[in-house]
Amino acid sequence: MSDPQFPGPHPAAPRLPGPGATTAPGTTAPRTAAPRSGPIRTAVRSRDPISQAGVTAQLGTTGVDDPVGARPVVLAEPDDDPDVLVIVADTVDDWLLAQLDAVTGRPAPRPVLVVGQLDDSAGLQAIEAGGLSLVRRAESTAPLLREVIRAAARGEARLPTDLLSSLLTRVGRAQRHVLAPRGLTILPLSPRQLAVLRMIAAGADIATIARELSYSERSIKNIVHEITTQLGVRNRTQAVAHAIREGLI
Repeated sequence: MSDPQFPGPHPAAPRLPGPGATTAPGTTAPRTAAPRSGPIRTAVRSRDPISQAGVTAQLGTTGVDDPVGARPVVLAEPDDDPDVLVIVADTVDDWLLAQLDAVTGRPAPRPVLVVGQLDDSAGLQAIEAGGLSLVRRAESTAPLLREVIRAAARGEARLPTDLLSSLLTRVGRAQRHVLAPRGLTILPLSPRQLAVLRMIAAGADIATIARELSYSERSIKNIVHEITTQLGVRNRTQAVAHAIREGLI
């Protein structure tokens, strides 16, 4: 049976902010980048009204567990242009991909996918379509969902840890066995960053690395910060563990 909000088996994604939008056929409503401060206006879209109601209720709760100073996540009003769009689906199917296609490449809204069945293949398909923030529905607690929404509003990707690890393993394997023998690389780190990371892995401290590479200690600390940011880890120890595990160094 067709949902009145989404008629047909695989409807094209409606233009935001929703069915009441006044955008003329064949045109796209203007989009602006998500604000850097203030509430993050969030819309929810699902083919399933029960899932829609559940995620909407989660986002409507007070974020008592949110970090101090974190931007509040609020539900967008029907006539708002949301900053983030949460798309809820059972699987990565044609309907979900159509929703992604409608917003990919625009500054707003930024998509967050909440998917029931999410394996490596489905995750890769979603990522290739522009879904850089993914949450499994079984793991989508209100605090986690708000955290992922804040990251999306900042333009950051968030993936389940096991999915990210699996994808990086594929990258590391391709680097070691296919690209490295040809003198090529797809590593996310520059030669300078790799040199610093290798020295950290060997047990060198900041002062030793600075002396060996003829940099100031401040410059080495900045490079370490770049490394942890690009690898999506919290500290040097995690960076080394991640790089060794995935064959990046």
